[in-house]
Formats: sequence, C-alpha cells, structure tokens
Amino acid sequence: MKRHPVYAYNMLDPIDYLKPALDIPYCHHERWDGSGYPRGLKGNDIPLPACIFAVADVYDALTSNRPYCKAWSKESA
Repeated sequence: MKRHPVYAYNMLDPIDYLKPALDIPYCHHERWDGSGYPRGLKGNDIPLPACIFAVADVYDALTSNRPYCKAWSKESA
C-alpha cells in the first residue's frame, strides 16, 4: 500500500503534460511531522498541491462506503 505513490509517479512520469503535476500523486501521503511516505518530507518541504489533494483524499475516504467501514456524513467529515 505504501508504494502506491511511487507506482503512480512511475506510471505518469512518461506523460509530458502531466510532469508539472507529478508532486500531487507522489507526495499526497507525506505528513507535516515528516512521518509520511514515500520520501518522509516535512513541513514546507511538502508541495502545496499535494497538501490540498491530501485534504480532498481524506474527505473522499471519510464520505465513501468502504468494505471495512460505513461512510461518515458530510457534516461529520
């Protein structure tokens, strides 16, 4: 599971018009305290677009039914 940002980067890297956005899939699991993955980036070293995407990703995860848990309401999320 923790390798999916690397897989996304490797799949998208050959597509020239996506190169400016590669930080988004590659860095969206980095954490402000440096405990994220895949590179262990910390604080302002994490690209802003990846931070924004991470918020949207969490919201989607919380508001979508998953096999292991029911979705939260939009208000709760």
